[in-house]
Amino acid sequence: MKILNTMKIALITLLPFFMLQSCGSSTSERIEDEQLSSFMLGGIYFFNGYGDTNDVANMMIGAGYTTDQELVGGYKEILEFPFDSSQASGIKSVFKSMWSINNKEQLVESINDLKTREHPYKAWDYARIVNNANMGYACGFLTKEEVIKTTLEILPLAREKFKNWDDYFADFNKGRIDWNPEDKDSKSFENLVNTITKYDRSIYKILPLNADKE
Repeated sequence: MKILNTMKIALITLLPFFMLQSCGSSTSERIEDEQLSSFMLGGIYFFNGYGDTNDVANMMIGAGYTTDQELVGGYKEILEFPFDSSQASGIKSVFKSMWSINNKEQLVESINDLKTREHPYKAWDYARIVNNANMGYACGFLTKEEVIKTTLEILPLAREKFKNWDDYFADFNKGRIDWNPEDKDSKSFENLVNTITKYDRSIYKILPLNADKE
């Protein structure tokens, strides 16, 4: 589902001008960012909107980000609240056609269902919760605070169930295939699953899912 097509152009233009906080970071110092980590649970959808991991890596290179701290700042700009209000109409259409969601109450109900249901591929559920919550913000169904609260509630559940991001995205992909083996975006998601944690400058290397287990 690529409803982020216009976002890629906008962010490539704006990214070099984003204000970042720190410059140097010690390689011996572990960087933590719980909020960004929680949004990363749905990151495969956001990456798919930008194109692929090469496109995202080139955005970071083009912005001149080299240190881990700079990269964290850059990824916060593109992974936290990646949708905006200009996409509200399209998002509402997607919600209605794919989820039968027409308002905030139905969105919250669907998120709670994904969170609590018994399902063999929970990463599939968790990624969709984060993606849908962010879309819900862009179309006016949720506030920023509600989205942050939702994503932060999912993070410990994912950490308990999965050792690392590779395990998480492998499970996500199994859930996606189980949902629709004929999905037209199958190849692009398969490529992302195989590269999202491995390419140079990957945020999934800088912020591991479970630092104490890796």
